[in-house]
Amino acid sequence: MLKTYLITLILLFSLPSFGGVSLSDQVEAEVSLNINDLWVLVAAALVFFMQAGFKVLETGLVKKEHRAGIGAKNLLDWVAGSIAFFLVGYGVMFGSSESGFFGSGYLFGEGLDTGKELIFFLFQLAFAGTALTIVSGAMSGRTAVIPYFIASLMTATVIYPIFGYWAWGNLADPNNMPWLASLGFMDFAGSTVVHSTGAWIAVMGIYMVGPRIGRYDALKRIQPMKSSDYSYSILGVMILWLGWWGFNGGSTLAFNDDVVKIILNTNLAGAAACFAAFFHAYFFQKKKDVIEKIAGGSLTGLVAITACCNVVSPINSLAIGFLAGIIHNYFYVVIAEKWHLDDPVGAIAVHGFGGVFGTLSVAIFGDADLLANDRWTQLAVQSIGVLVCFTFTSSIALGMFYLIKKTIGLRVSPLQERYGSFIADMDEQEKTMTTPEMDVTQVSVRISERGYNMYSVSEYLGIPQDRRKQLIEEDKVQYMDESGNLVPPLIAVRQLGLFLETERNKVQEERDQIKSKQAGMTSEMKYASQLQTLILGDEDSFRDLFPSSFIYFKPKKNVSGDFYWFKQVAGYKIVIVSNATSSGVSGGFLSMLGLSLINEIFSVNKVYYPEKVLSLLDRKFDHSLKVKSLGNKLMDSMDVSVLIIEEVAQKIYYAGANSCLHVVSKNGTLTEYPGNSFSVGLRYLSDNPTFDRKTIDYKVGDKLYLFTNGYYDQENSQGQKITKEVLLSQLKQFNGQSFEDQKKVLKEDFTSWKKDSPQTDDVVVVGIGLR
Repeated sequence: MLKTYLITLILLFSLPSFGGVSLSDQVEAEVSLNINDLWVLVAAALVFFMQAGFKVLETGLVKKEHRAGIGAKNLLDWVAGSIAFFLVGYGVMFGSSESGFFGSGYLFGEGLDTGKELIFFLFQLAFAGTALTIVSGAMSGRTAVIPYFIASLMTATVIYPIFGYWAWGNLADPNNMPWLASLGFMDFAGSTVVHSTGAWIAVMGIYMVGPRIGRYDALKRIQPMKSSDYSYSILGVMILWLGWWGFNGGSTLAFNDDVVKIILNTNLAGAAACFAAFFHAYFFQKKKDVIEKIAGGSLTGLVAITACCNVVSPINSLAIGFLAGIIHNYFYVVIAEKWHLDDPVGAIAVHGFGGVFGTLSVAIFGDADLLANDRWTQLAVQSIGVLVCFTFTSSIALGMFYLIKKTIGLRVSPLQERYGSFIADMDEQEKTMTTPEMDVTQVSVRISERGYNMYSVSEYLGIPQDRRKQLIEEDKVQYMDESGNLVPPLIAVRQLGLFLETERNKVQEERDQIKSKQAGMTSEMKYASQLQTLILGDEDSFRDLFPSSFIYFKPKKNVSGDFYWFKQVAGYKIVIVSNATSSGVSGGFLSMLGLSLINEIFSVNKVYYPEKVLSLLDRKFDHSLKVKSLGNKLMDSMDVSVLIIEEVAQKIYYAGANSCLHVVSKNGTLTEYPGNSFSVGLRYLSDNPTFDRKTIDYKVGDKLYLFTNGYYDQENSQGQKITKEVLLSQLKQFNGQSFEDQKKVLKEDFTSWKKDSPQTDDVVVVGIGLR
């Protein structure tokens, strides 16, 4: 082949023209075509060689017992991908389509006739294999072979090809109109199409299969698991780095000037990411997991530049890589320590979040002249692509792994997990694995002949007893301690029995504690009731202020949500009556809060007009009930009446928040003075949030009444209320009676109406005779 190329090149400049077109031009075009194809084939080989890089990287990061299993699964990845992608996946991804959602054609290889078509297929096959291998590394150390093989087939035939068509479906057939590509979505070599797709499948797989035995303790604290050989991991990074030159450079599908720049950008991004990851881990993450972070950081930079290496400058490639290294370190910690996802090789941080960042970098760092849209529109389109990839891929993967888990199980047996067996029979080793002294912390259940699931002790005991009995009879249950050592069944059953007994004792202790708290609360409520009475002041003190008066105060419980307050400042007598309307905190708390705020307002012995008092009270009340952790205000409020009497001028100043003042003249005429329609604490919901003042001239002998709704809303045994009209009618009839008799009548009527029915609300009724 090389000899042919050399002879051809010599002839280019020596052959004559035929038919107006020089033979040298014809040969040059053919040579150019051959060089382009040869470059893509070489690039495909480099991408395939990345399979070896992944294998070396992963075997260096996992426990030494799992190295053989990792290698075998990587091989099966390529086997499954090659067969499934050839038979179905390639046609779904690159076949002709009128819908814009998936292609058809090329099924079972039909239509792949020319060398150019076969080279393109091989190049795309290498890409598909990369996506599959990402899942293998993330789920390594505990995933069974058959379940994983099923997942690989599903990924290669459905998940990867369908999303791949949306983004790249017009590469083989320019007449296709894949919907995402039609929007202008740009992902040159697959930061999202290949890398994020594999990562989001891995996330769902990790979530469903659970962590490796011993990775987290009972408190979800991460436990160290020794890697087999870091030198292997670094070698794997170098192999992958080389493969990436073909991964990105080959995506031009031609050997031209762009190839060199793309490879340069790729190399710079990987180097900058490694640099940033190392120094970030060294100075900002306490030098923890430095080798894992420089390896993963390098790969994150390479993943990130994959989407945009054709539209960014070398300087911007350095910036992308630098940021990618820091992004990797952050998510490396968050995924393992905050989200408790056990990813032995850090694949999610590298391929998932590195892929997202790289895809967005197309719009952020790309040359505006090379983008499909203006920069902001391009950023929106890139974001849509990222979100669609996550939503579609993760939802399908979650359903896939859920079905596998429920039908055949996802995990290997605990024995296979401990010793890293691939498919061998481990019965002999099982005998040496038991350690009777250990406590049961987890239970493995065999779902089928090919798969297991892992349960915590509480989850296992949550399985119905009949089902547990059946599993035990079928010898499908194994009990383990925190490190994965098998606990003999007899010892385990005894420990589980003790666990159940302990749980029952805990329940009984909780019941006893609740009873004790209830008794303590009863005592505390009595104390609170006494405290509230002292704060309110007794009726004798009120009569010192108003010789002709009464207070009918009857709490529903020990501590009332409704309250009254009175004080004389200079020549002004002040009376406040409040009804707490509680929906978030207790009415008793609101009454104590309201009293505290009122005392604060009048602490300087200064008299405010009643509307000013309500305004101050509303602001202080609102501020006191702000809940910063929730970011909003509790929907609690108070209906408040503020009455100020100036006896020298015989004037009444009144303002009300969702309450009224009632004045009965000497001749028995009752006049109602309504306040505003909103309560203290809810003023912000009103269209006109200001309190209004009523100024009233009175005559000696007039009577004032303030009350809350507790009296007239009381129900009898038939569910009927006293009603406000009945109360007002009673007040008009009191004209010739003393205040002592008025209070007596109100009490008797209330008691007679209620009878054996429970009191539904606090009661406050205040009557004042003016002089």
